[in-house]
Amino acid sequence: MKKTYKFLKELDKKTIEATITIELNENNVFTASGWLQEGRRCCSGQCLEEIYNYFNDNETMVTIYNIWKKHHLNDMHPGTEAQEEALEKAGYTSWANKYNECCDYLKSINLYEDNGYKFGCGWLKRDIPSQDLEIIKGLLK
Repeated sequence: MKKTYKFLKELDKKTIEATITIELNENNVFTASGWLQEGRRCCSGQCLEEIYNYFNDNETMVTIYNIWKKHHLNDMHPGTEAQEEALEKAGYTSWANKYNECCDYLKSINLYEDNGYKFGCGWLKRDIPSQDLEIIKGLLK
């Protein structure tokens, strides 16, 4: 299922226009992408933060943004929940850019291998909780 939302607003004599497309596939993998035009400036792709900055007074936008923050590409986690939590607590937020550093840190706390899974050796899927899945399905109607 897929749906596109359009947002429009006048701000400081400029038209701000945005679209967000959300999708939930048959395996309950959630994706969202956006497009924003502010005057002559454009951005597209994973620019939901920027879109949110302009449309955070819109209830639908806030709902989409919150779901996106929690579940975008929920089938592409480089680590287990324990591994990712440990990295976040240690201040690592951009794992791809510091992969070796992240692995070294996880090794130092005996978490590089968690339940037989070595950090970054594949993509793990996290199921979307049922209450959030219902919100997503409601957005797709």
